[in-house]
Amino acid sequence: MTDVPADVPARQPLPGTRIIAYRIPDWGIEGPYLHMNAADIHARYEQHAGRAGDYPARTAEFGRWTNGEGLDRFLRGNLNFWRLSEATMTEDGVIRYRQTRNHSSATFTPDRASGVLINRPDEQVTAPAYRVTGPSGVSQLWRGSAVRDAIARCRRKPVVGWPAGWAHLMPDTSVLFDPGGFPWSTPDIYTAEVADEPADWGPPCGECAYPASEHDLSRLWPRSRADGTGHTCWTHVPQA
Repeated sequence: MTDVPADVPARQPLPGTRIIAYRIPDWGIEGPYLHMNAADIHARYEQHAGRAGDYPARTAEFGRWTNGEGLDRFLRGNLNFWRLSEATMTEDGVIRYRQTRNHSSATFTPDRASGVLINRPDEQVTAPAYRVTGPSGVSQLWRGSAVRDAIARCRRKPVVGWPAGWAHLMPDTSVLFDPGGFPWSTPDIYTAEVADEPADWGPPCGECAYPASEHDLSRLWPRSRADGTGHTCWTHVPQA
């Protein structure tokens, strides 16, 4: 367990940069701030419910640890709904939250080895090529754009009651992602590691527009038609 930062007394400023989760008005926002869409939220945090205010802190989940997806939802929901709520992030990634200035603050200390949530794929996943390994152990060489496409699928809002997908950028610049799936299904975790880009990716498939090196001959990852019809393409058919 890490050392827990000291509680911040009620009505005293929270250390760090203010976090917001709502739409920025046309006239802007006074003072420095960090929007949730641009915040590096880690995949795992140690949490501490402070007692230095008039009211005990409310935390994102029960227990000493919380996952980044849960903390992200907690902050977005509370900062949007409780407009008196406050949250900040310090340079070392520690997040503090309190419902009002009279409440004590909850502190979330990141597990740096857990990676960060990918919320800006174009900025965070920038290598031209990745070696992607699926849950079956089969590997394929993908373009960076194909990895970002997969992350976009992971980040789509799932059907109600279905597991949500996720994507984490790890400290070594590799990517872990899970598309979600059927209710009660086991996670299908994929790993994407930075690789050398080939001299030529080859012709694109006539069905899904992905090159042969990314094609799902072993069902590593389902591909859809380029026209968006949702048809899954399993066979490489080069364009004429």
